[in-house]
Amino acid sequence: MKWRTLFLTASVAAVTLVVSWGSQPVFAENIDPDDDDFQYAYGENAGWLNAEPGGDGGPGMEVEDTRLTGYIWAENVGWVSLSCENTSSCASVNYGVTNDGNGNLSGYAWAENVGWISFSCENTGNCGTSDYGVTIDPTTGVFSGKAWTENIGWMSFDFTDSTTFGVSTSWRVDS
Repeated sequence: MKWRTLFLTASVAAVTLVVSWGSQPVFAENIDPDDDDFQYAYGENAGWLNAEPGGDGGPGMEVEDTRLTGYIWAENVGWVSLSCENTSSCASVNYGVTNDGNGNLSGYAWAENVGWISFSCENTGNCGTSDYGVTIDPTTGVFSGKAWTENIGWMSFDFTDSTTFGVSTSWRVDS
């Protein structure tokens, strides 16, 4: 009798958890760890790019050791997907922004309204003509550099004393 009651109680608890978790998407993101609005990049034509659009735990960008996942919201562009896993298109269109483990980003993001967004000149082999790329400082987690899209131009992740925007992450290089 005790086993039956225990099993029934555990089953009800498990179903409750699955139903409550299943009703809302679960997102992870590690942007703006100090909650000081250090989540914005900027493009003259794209407008503000928000790497933490849903606030803590929203559908924002996640930095991992080998890649970026999730989305960025751009006010004049819409959603920017950082991985084909977001759009379930990996079998037909395999794209994504990769992290070499030291904070050097490469690869492509996709935005329905503007197309491909390149995170490194090495993607196209044009570094001699236009040297650009986005990096993450491996000790501070601060982003720098620029991404490029043919349709709307540059997207700056640079934080300097003269800018009022920047993106930071709690991701660090593993020692």
